[in-house]
Order: sequence, then C-alpha cells, then structure tokens
Amino acid sequence: MHLDELRRASLPDLARHIQGVTSKDAFRISEVCDVLLKKAVLARVSDVHIEPTVRGSRVRYRIDGVFQDAAYLPVELHEQLVSRVKVLADLLSHRREIVQEGRISLEAGEGRTDLRVSVVPTVGGEKVVARIFSTEASLFRLEQIGYDPAMQRRIRNIIFDLEGLFLLTGPSGSGKTTTLYALLNEVAQELDAYASIITIEDPVEFEFGLWSQMQVNRQVGLDFAAGLKAALRQDPEVIMVGEIRDVETAEVALRAGLTGHLVLSTLHSGSAPETVTRLVNMDLEPFVVASALTGTIAQRLVRRLCGGCKEQIDFDPSKLDLIRRLYRGGDAEALSFYRGKGCEACQFTGFAGRLPLAEFLDVDEEVRGLVLEKARTSTIRRHLVERGWHTLLDDGLAKAAQGLTTFEEVLRNVSLREAM
Repeated sequence: MHLDELRRASLPDLARHIQGVTSKDAFRISEVCDVLLKKAVLARVSDVHIEPTVRGSRVRYRIDGVFQDAAYLPVELHEQLVSRVKVLADLLSHRREIVQEGRISLEAGEGRTDLRVSVVPTVGGEKVVARIFSTEASLFRLEQIGYDPAMQRRIRNIIFDLEGLFLLTGPSGSGKTTTLYALLNEVAQELDAYASIITIEDPVEFEFGLWSQMQVNRQVGLDFAAGLKAALRQDPEVIMVGEIRDVETAEVALRAGLTGHLVLSTLHSGSAPETVTRLVNMDLEPFVVASALTGTIAQRLVRRLCGGCKEQIDFDPSKLDLIRRLYRGGDAEALSFYRGKGCEACQFTGFAGRLPLAEFLDVDEEVRGLVLEKARTSTIRRHLVERGWHTLLDDGLAKAAQGLTTFEEVLRNVSLREAM
C-alpha cells in the first residue's frame, strides 16, 4: 500500500489487506512489516505490540492510551515478522533467547520518525514492542500542553526564578517527559541569555540539539547521581534529571536546588501532596526538602473528544448522582454531557489526541511549615483543599464539563480515593 492509501485506510481495511498473507507468502513479510509500522506512524500510534497468541501473531496499536487490534497473522509467520523487525532495528535476528533493544528510523508522512524497539522472549515466542517517537511532535511550549492559563502563569513564576527543585509525578505514560521538555523549552526560549541547560536521561528519547543531553551509562558508573554531580561542574543554571530513583540522587538534586540551580525531575508517587511526603520519607532532612522544593505537578492523560464528531448526550442516570456529589465547579444540575460519535478523522473512536489532568502544588510558607512538622499526606491534602486547592479529580471534572473529554474517561483515570 502506498502512503496515501495507508493514510486513508481504517484499521479494518488494514487487517483485510494483511489477512490474506499465509506461510506460502513468506516473501511478503517485509511488505507486511513496512505497512504495519508506517500505518502506526500515520495513525498517531504511541506503541506497536507484536505478540504470539493461540490465534496467531497479534498486532495491536496503542492509540491515545487504548489498544486497538490492527491485524492477526498466521502463527507460523510470527517468527519471520519478529526477525524482520530485528533486522530493521539492527538486532541479532538469530538470537531468540535474550532481551534486545534497538531503534528503527522510518520515513512516513512528513520527515523521519524514530521507533524504540524492545524484544523479549516469552514461552510462546518473542514479543516485540515498538514505541514511536516524533521529535517535531514532542517539543511543545507550555501553553500547548493543556494546562489552564492560571496554572501556566504560576509554573512560569517558579521556573523563571532558576532555582529550587521542581518535580513531576504520575504513572508511566502520563506525559511527564513531554512536560519536562516543554519546561526546558520555555526556559530556552525566554531566558537563553541567562541559562545554560543540561539533562541526564535514561534513555535520551529525543535528541533536540537545543541543549546538552547526557545518556546514563551504568556500565561505566554513570547513573543519575553521578551524572548530576558531573553536570553541576558544567556551570549550569538548569538541570533536568530523568528520574529520582534513590536517596543519593534526591539529596544531590535538593542540594543543587538550594545552591542556585533549577532542577527539574520526576518522582514516582500518586499525587502532588504525596510527592512532598515521599521525599521526607526517603530519610531526607525536612528542612532541606522545605527549603529546596518549589513545586510539584501530578498528572494523568485522558483521551480528548474529537472536535469533528462531538455531540451532547443524556448521561447515564446510574452515574449522575456520583458526578453531582463529586463536582465542585459550580451548579452540577446545569452540567452538559458529551461523547464522540465517531468519524474518519478519529478512526471512529470518538477521540483524537490526549490532554492532561493535573494538580499543581506551589510550595509556599504554610506548606513548608507542614513539611518541617513531617505532616502526613492526608494532612497536607486537607490543608490545601480547605484553601480551595484543585485536585486531579476537580481538574478532570472541569474539563469534562467543558466538553474536552468525558466523565467516564476522568473516572477511569483518576482514583477517587487518591483524588478526594
């Protein structure tokens, strides 16, 4: 199939084009692989999964966080399809018992797109996951991320001070790295004459060429902590650390924030208040955490309703009472409810793209006092909510009320226990 045909083809069309391939057509496997990968790029897919099942070789696309079947191939072709992907990724096609990682550079649509390939052996055969990266689609300005204008202003006030530790938290695939790059881009655009930027990443997913990027290499002792210590000797104003995983990295990051550097990083925790207590629970001195931490954002990604087929609907009565109890943004009785009907532009899913739900904690004097007292997460959250702080759930319900997403999407992605 040519690129124009691929761009127009729906996933059922793609499956019909491929399903005729049998073991007798093994020579066509390179064409099948090419079609599957290029369609993934054109269809805004984030990950391609190729896995052996009892039905055959199953190919699934993750689009906006949700899986859709792209094709099934005969089981006897699975090994050949995996071997073809390995060849493209410059991996060892004859080794089927080891874990391998590589990259594919693919031309589809406008420019070239990189795919990061992971191959692992399973009892049924090898499983392949290819994550798709587009540099042009990954470097945003802050206003393009999806935060509300007031939150953007507060974030800029913090990062433009060029000091302190600023953290993002959320599960894997919640857009943390994309947001970090947007914050770095904001500083690079606005304060280029004053700020030297360096990052320590594992792996370096996007090479922008706009600032210095270090790749973690544990084989030579270059982990996040060692990279951060080395970066501090490079006269930086801004340092991005891919992830804080241990006490040593956290301590160095906090000390750097105290000594006039802006440190941006991620930390695994459930919410913004939990991020604060997590640092204290890592046996870090509360006064250091209180002094260095300037802010933290917890976020989740939800699917955005397709603008071309969005329509107003009557909401499920069984869920209506729950929404009314949770909604704190005004008159719950006047809420409007929407869904995506499905059209060609959104592959008949009703959704096109994703947007973040976020809660932003600005560490002020009152929060610092709670940190010094080693307050529990629930105490900090209750203090913030009493002052009118907006939780992840509040942000999600507000965006659903605006017709940007659905209430079902919000409730699927935000834990009520965590958000209330």
